[in-house]
Amino acid sequence: MTRYQHLASLLAERIEQGLYRPGEKLPSVRSLSQEHGVSISTVQQAYQTLEQQQLIVPQPRSGYFVAPRKAQPPVPPMSRPVQRPVEITQWDQVLTMLDARHDKSIIPFGGGSPDVTQPSLKPIWRELSRAIQHNLSEVLNYDELAGRRELREQIARLMLDGGSVVTANDLVLTSGCHSALSLALLSVCQPGDIVAVESPCYYGTMQMLRGLGLKTIEIPPIRKPGSASRR
Repeated sequence: MTRYQHLASLLAERIEQGLYRPGEKLPSVRSLSQEHGVSISTVQQAYQTLEQQQLIVPQPRSGYFVAPRKAQPPVPPMSRPVQRPVEITQWDQVLTMLDARHDKSIIPFGGGSPDVTQPSLKPIWRELSRAIQHNLSEVLNYDELAGRRELREQIARLMLDGGSVVTANDLVLTSGCHSALSLALLSVCQPGDIVAVESPCYYGTMQMLRGLGLKTIEIPPIRKPGSASRR
């Protein structure tokens, strides 16, 4: 940690502890420089870091002040689902919702998909077309059952950096998170078993569990006092 990062962390801790209150003026750059035995540029970098974190605000010719705390949003009411295993239903409602995607008047915010018609994406399409033309046989042929070996080797290297000793043979690539979750559940569950899920739960996960013949029990969210982060 550099000197300015250490100083910024120290000042942020003082703000969080209430030693510097919202709206209170912070020590001048020169006084902090003398107090901590660092250069003026170090103090300026520390203040810039705190400003980026929205902990302080500068005022021209006046210095830096502690930023006012943002009002915390009200805590949503806690759900009280039935605490017993249930069969997964409501498939018809899910199909109705999915069919609504074809309505051009509806903007699907849930998918998080980009607008692929944007001109800024044209370079990407050109590169994809070039890659397909030069590797047509690989694109059209089946790969290994566990997924592309080169990618699994790179993932294994990254996991090794994080302390996990694995090889490419220990990894399986899936087409998405639900494919991975489905394989994991198949390895430990049998039809009729009970799986705990958060409430509310993503409908795609619920239908995946339904397809595996599993029952669910909903676990309501628990919000402990003081658990809300403050910025």
